[in-house]
Amino acid sequence: MDDQGCPRCKTTKYRNPSLKLMVNVCGHTLCENCVEMLFVRGSGNCVQCDTPLRKSNFRVQLFEDPAVDKEVEIRKKVLKIYNKRDFDFPSLRDYNDYLEQVEDIVYNLTNNVDVENTKQRMEQYQRENRDVIQRNKAKLTREQEELEELLLLEQQGNEQRRLDTLQEEKRQLQAKRKNKQALLDELGQTVSLQPVARIEEALYQYRPLQIETYGPPVPELDQLGRHGYLNHVRAAMPQDTAGGYTSGLACHRAIQDAFSGMFPSKA
Repeated sequence: MDDQGCPRCKTTKYRNPSLKLMVNVCGHTLCENCVEMLFVRGSGNCVQCDTPLRKSNFRVQLFEDPAVDKEVEIRKKVLKIYNKRDFDFPSLRDYNDYLEQVEDIVYNLTNNVDVENTKQRMEQYQRENRDVIQRNKAKLTREQEELEELLLLEQQGNEQRRLDTLQEEKRQLQAKRKNKQALLDELGQTVSLQPVARIEEALYQYRPLQIETYGPPVPELDQLGRHGYLNHVRAAMPQDTAGGYTSGLACHRAIQDAFSGMFPSKA
């Protein structure tokens, strides 16, 4: 879960579920305690963008992304001025062009694009259409009602999802603790703390391997040269000895094979 929190005091809703986040016209978030502390005189600057703000303009953040709150608030203000309906225009094309202008104004103010010129356009439009604006203000349109309903439902849905996530994380933590304790209890019952008994064993003693070949005794490896067995054996090349090969080893193996089985075994 992405933690919502105050950028100043670093408190998050995960650590403090009752944390109330506030947002102003700049779209940046502060918790209620930081708003009370920083704007005790009624006004001050945003800690993130240094925009001059008034304490009275802070409102409870409804969405996880404060930029959405900013756009919603700007759209409300713009629609109070640009409140014409389709029947106020001679054609659908004119009405669509009007809606595009409204979206351009909302986009500019939300994203800080050409803000001064955009505000001047709004003021000029308000002067030129004062009568129509006042007449339409008296009519609460279904679109405005639906917007309020959507905002309320979104807020309730976000809060419920956050509470559900916190409950699930709490349940998983309790289950992990329970499983850990059960494992420790099981180990405590099966593992003996008594010292391990020492096992006395006799030391290993090497005994040369005796193989009965049923033939004459084979000379030892170091005796082959003295007895002339290596006289007619090709000397090992340097590349042969790299792997541990020697002429004596080959000759000794050949003699073992030749002497083996020369005497018949006694049945």
